Amino acid sequence: MSRRTRVLLVVLTALGLAVPALLFVARYPRWWTWIAQEQVPMTWFQSVTLVVAGVVSLAAWWIARSTDVRPRAGLLLLAVGFAALAFDERFAVHERVRDRVLAPRDVRLPGLTWIAPGDFLLLLVALVGLALLPVVIRSMGRERSPLLLLGLGVVLAVVSVGTDSVDPSTWTVEGERIQQSLEECVELWAGLAFVGAVTLRLMGLVDDLVRRATDRGRRADERWQHAVTHRTERPVGPAREQVDERGDRATTAPSHEPTEAPVGGALVP
Repeated sequence: MSRRTRVLLVVLTALGLAVPALLFVARYPRWWTWIAQEQVPMTWFQSVTLVVAGVVSLAAWWIARSTDVRPRAGLLLLAVGFAALAFDERFAVHERVRDRVLAPRDVRLPGLTWIAPGDFLLLLVALVGLALLPVVIRSMGRERSPLLLLGLGVVLAVVSVGTDSVDPSTWTVEGERIQQSLEECVELWAGLAFVGAVTLRLMGLVDDLVRRATDRGRRADERWQHAVTHRTERPVGPAREQVDERGDRATTAPSHEPTEAPVGGALVP
């Protein structure tokens, strides 16, 4: 593990622990109000995390496209997906659809009795994400660290979606507060893991870009030095003298060919 990977992991871990702790302390004894509810500082931090992940994914895709690195479609999928999730997190889109459209009509998924009415939208999004996961994995390169962080983010996201889909009426009030708070923390940690994965992938692509530019520059320097050396090399010693002697003879040898000029329509030698 490289030094910059360790630094990135330390920073992400510190953020993942500091944000919930600060929100807990800031609202204690009603510690859950800024963590478990919607449209609170915790959801703002989560949306910012997803925006950062989306921007970094888009930058990685652009560099991969510029350098013709394939496959790269998974990076663009991540950018679009993170942007959509950030929008949903910031404006509580799926919660509004659930509470205003699906839940009043008691819309459920057949057989999934533990899911509250209308509380299956993120579950469907998670299934689509898992179906596209092979495309994303192929775009993450061969380094282990980005793949491990991507896998960690997927596991945490699945846990978050699974716990969020459980019908809250099956919990006590205190139990629901704890469950929702932990679910929001896991969601934040999943976003940070995704940020780490795409950041490491971006750094790997930048390293490849710099390496290619350095190699091209070195080859250009070598060609230039070879051309300069070839132009400055001239024959020396006997070979040079022979060339000079031949050149002198060629320039001083008299011509014995007759010169003819037209005079009155006739050639006079």
